[in-house]
Amino acid sequence: MKQALALAAAIALAACGGKKQADPGATGGGSGSDPGRGAAGGPADPALARCLTTLERAAALPAADRAAAIVRGCPLCGPAWDPVLATDHADTAPVDLEAVWQVVDACGGACTNQAAGLFRNQLAELGPGMPATRPWRLLAGSCKRLLRADDRSERFVSAPWYALVMIGDRLHAARASLPAADQARLDAALAHLLLPLPPVTAPGTAFAVPGGGLQPGTPWRQLTLTADAAFVGRLPFAHLSSAGLVVIDDGHPYPGPQVAHAELAAALDAQLAATAPAPPELPGRIDAPVLIAPRAAPARIVLDAVAALGPHRAHLAVSAPAPAALWRGLVAAHPLPLAASAPAGPRLRLGLVTPRLAVVDGRGQVRASAPLPHPDRPLAERWTAAMNALAAGRVIELVAEAGAVEPLSVLLDAAAGGAAALAVPAPARAALTGGDLPAFDEAALAAALAAAP
Repeated sequence: MKQALALAAAIALAACGGKKQADPGATGGGSGSDPGRGAAGGPADPALARCLTTLERAAALPAADRAAAIVRGCPLCGPAWDPVLATDHADTAPVDLEAVWQVVDACGGACTNQAAGLFRNQLAELGPGMPATRPWRLLAGSCKRLLRADDRSERFVSAPWYALVMIGDRLHAARASLPAADQARLDAALAHLLLPLPPVTAPGTAFAVPGGGLQPGTPWRQLTLTADAAFVGRLPFAHLSSAGLVVIDDGHPYPGPQVAHAELAAALDAQLAATAPAPPELPGRIDAPVLIAPRAAPARIVLDAVAALGPHRAHLAVSAPAPAALWRGLVAAHPLPLAASAPAGPRLRLGLVTPRLAVVDGRGQVRASAPLPHPDRPLAERWTAAMNALAAGRVIELVAEAGAVEPLSVLLDAAAGGAAALAVPAPARAALTGGDLPAFDEAALAAALAAAP
């Protein structure tokens, strides 16, 4: 099957030999200590007790916030994870390499001296233009048991993955030494502790999606779009369990099977069929799919896909905010729903390039149109002013023109801020003129909306 994703090239994984040391991934402890017992031989040390409380709290958090809360509350190797996590942003800020190694060394180091040397060399090369995942992927290639790197997980290997794997290993190692009551607490906290993962391909690359407003809750279905292909699948999750960190998907890693536009509605139906894998158990789960598209791609690829959704609604995928999201590339759902067609009644039509607004009746005829307000201001501000004046409860009809996905998200932000109900793609050759007003006139446009059949 042709893979049409225009993603970055794969990061080469290096392997190394050398004198083998104890593999911390085998037991979850690099120094031979029992993380379940304190210095006095008690049932749990303070760090583990704090981690257990953190896990209980994390289970009640929005899913996208859980991973960051866990790494803050579970420094089970001793030092805080901050230096490790800072390597994810080495392209924008310097990294304390010795502090990173101190954390890794406290977690048991690497599986061989050679792997440790190569890892430290890769850390030293971090900076602008250098993939932040490279040191961790090299370490995973050299020490697969250490980072739990297999065909399903290696694409996610990164600084956050390392921290969570180490936490999971130490929880696994400590469980048997905990009192029965604490074992029960740990098992209950971890039972459904799913952590959203970024939608990355096998090489560990992902689209840069637009920013925008966020719909509260967690999406789990996705439709990935390129200029000439569409892919339907599930978003990946990790389960932090008493057995460690495990990737959860439906057996079809991201981006999933390629699907023709004519088959999109059927493919989305299949995701919810009785024979399909059950949806993940998530607080505030969003069952509508998110549409993942590069922010610089033509907006028409999104609107063309929306037009093929049939009865399904969807949301544009936007970037989840850091640092709560922990992983770079994590996506969320934009709050304004998208649908293939509008319910009966008048609506507002806007283009992504032409600064005009049209009132359209239920038959698709333009009843009135006008330039957007405030001609001396940026287009985003003009959209916002128009939507605040007229969009409440209305359907917004979108003309792609030559616009990109990024301004599409900006326009959806303006419509959502104006309390619009829904956005739909405009029909082919939809006009933005007719019944032209010389300037934006809120009263006249509102009257046209009220009078339109």
